[in-house]
Amino acid sequence: MENSFELTILFTLALVAGIAAQVLANFVKVPSIVFLLLFGVLLGPDGLGWVRPQIMGSGLEALVSLAVALILFEGGLNLRLQRLNQVSDSLRNLVLLGSLLTLGGGALAAHYLGEFPWPLAFLFGSLVVVTGPTVINPILKRVRVDSAVSTLLEGEGVLIDPLGAILAVVVLQVVLSGHPSFLMALEQLSSRLAIGSAVGALGGWLMGSFLLWSRQFLTEELRNSVVLAGALGVFTLAQSLRSEAGLMAVVMAGLVVRQKAAIAERSVRQFHGQLVVMAISVLFILLTSTLSLKAVFALGWGALATVLCLMLVVRPLSVWLCTWGSDLNWRQKLFVAWLAPRGIVAASVASLFAILLTERGITGGDALKALVFLTISVTVTVQGLTAAWVARWLGLDQGSSTVIVGNHPLVSQLAQLMSSLNQAVEVLPLPSGSRLREPAGLAQLNGHKVAYALGDPSGSNGAGGAEEEVGRLLPGSLQEVVLSESALLKADIDHAETLLILTLDPQMNWAIAELMVKLSVSAAIWTVLLPEMPISEGIRALPIPFSQLQRWAGYLEAKRAELRSITLPTLADLGLKPPQSAVASAQESSWAARSTLLNPFSAQMGLEDPALERLRDQFAYRIKADLCLPLLLVRPQRLGGWFGEKGKSSQVGRLFYLPEPGIWRRGDCIYYLERLASPVEAGAPSARESDPSEWDLPSAELLPQYVEGIKLHFDL
Repeated sequence: MENSFELTILFTLALVAGIAAQVLANFVKVPSIVFLLLFGVLLGPDGLGWVRPQIMGSGLEALVSLAVALILFEGGLNLRLQRLNQVSDSLRNLVLLGSLLTLGGGALAAHYLGEFPWPLAFLFGSLVVVTGPTVINPILKRVRVDSAVSTLLEGEGVLIDPLGAILAVVVLQVVLSGHPSFLMALEQLSSRLAIGSAVGALGGWLMGSFLLWSRQFLTEELRNSVVLAGALGVFTLAQSLRSEAGLMAVVMAGLVVRQKAAIAERSVRQFHGQLVVMAISVLFILLTSTLSLKAVFALGWGALATVLCLMLVVRPLSVWLCTWGSDLNWRQKLFVAWLAPRGIVAASVASLFAILLTERGITGGDALKALVFLTISVTVTVQGLTAAWVARWLGLDQGSSTVIVGNHPLVSQLAQLMSSLNQAVEVLPLPSGSRLREPAGLAQLNGHKVAYALGDPSGSNGAGGAEEEVGRLLPGSLQEVVLSESALLKADIDHAETLLILTLDPQMNWAIAELMVKLSVSAAIWTVLLPEMPISEGIRALPIPFSQLQRWAGYLEAKRAELRSITLPTLADLGLKPPQSAVASAQESSWAARSTLLNPFSAQMGLEDPALERLRDQFAYRIKADLCLPLLLVRPQRLGGWFGEKGKSSQVGRLFYLPEPGIWRRGDCIYYLERLASPVEAGAPSARESDPSEWDLPSAELLPQYVEGIKLHFDL
């Protein structure tokens, strides 16, 4: 009973520490493995001594095996084979030829620089072959590079993990046998890969078929659990046929599941992603706590030289040879060469090898593990923290990405505007006549029929999921655009930061937004809805009434709107003093003086600024009267700001879509549409005439065209 309670404390401490490390890493925007290593050492025997995985006995090995299988299966689920065609040759070379080059280069560095004997040197070379999606993918989410580079790195991380782990096991068996044989090693490697691929392909096909077949009668939670059981079953079956064949089996199973049931597996990916976060958190704390700092320091400077040689010589040489003759330019190759952090698979296999070597009476197991963990620490910390800087230096950082779905005329306006600002934007257009069908039982909201595809206002539904319900309501053309895996891949929606949904029908906006929430899209979802429509968590309403959006569609189609811009100047730009100067009224002066004393930076930030407030009020009137419509607000970065040649900014800070004047600050650049003719001149009813009770505005003649020296329009 006492031993079971010790295990409870052990798992609880590992989970709490691991999740805390993940949260802290996410907050400070660094790879989570940095804090996982730090917390593991802190809680281990060289620190507080609270975590002692030795009490688990052989259970630690079983836990490591199942956790690694789960991680590799999730990596296969997230790999998009459709995107691999553009880098297929380079990826094949990196996985096959690159593995051998890293094995040989790592062994040479460990032997001549780290002074490891040849058997341990080759074991080290085999262990550092892997990179892994658990360290590559978080970095690529923070640093958005072009599709060719990200696809190559993601594909290498997923495919090289099982190959590297199997290669390491083969090298270990050769070392333990004492009779090196190239043919024996080749036979063991090929047999494991073949058995694992066959078992994984069959298991993945069965799981994908089950996902498609069970959508009509099983809940989403139960389907996810069945796939989890199936993945672990595939791993165990392949392992029973040939040791370490299960690693290749789970990767292949994940790949086949994604291809077989592209839409149905999206909830599976979300479920397994959450499990992987927990698995990595617990596993890395347990493994790192067994690491001896004395063993790391005992390696000396030769160990650090070994790691640097691996990073600065072996990896660049491998990438240069493997990408020879490809379409990648030297900048892309250099970034790929720089980014090769080692992760959880290397740590797991190294820990198991240390145990096996100790059991066989072979010395050096702890030193081997220490060198592998040193490699993980240096590569993840250095490359993870510098990846964004290197991408910007090489001109590969593409900034934030936006996907726009819809057929509203504003879609093309926004896309063209963002492209002119060098912002990554993808458009999923809908046919202009696309509308939701009108099944029985539609709810009535202000005279509008709304198809609540998910059943209840909370967005939850029973068996079948949002894809099936919305799919029955959407026309075939819309299903092909929104639900098609190829269309979502082309738009790179998994890496998008913002998703805008702008159609000519509020029902369509609502249905697509709810569908994207159900498909676990990580981007911030913005759309325009009717006030009474229920909004699920994750959907944000743009600050514009749908009726006004419809009116501007007519103005754009009639070509009665022109794109303009205004940059709100800072007080320094205008040569003005803070608002308490003589220009302001006595009341404004005393109020501004008090606010400046409380916050001396308020005037510079555009807060508590009477002149700016008046400018906002003018634009608020013009927006409400349909005289203009803000499209995009570009806010420069706080640090660095707008700089570069000829006054142009080299980086855009933050973007706001259809921004209301209340959030405008000095220094912001606002792009907006201006009406070219009044409603009377165009022969159309005025917006004010549509519902006079809604308007309580001063006449246009009373509005000043200037506000304390600030010109209303600054057209580019």
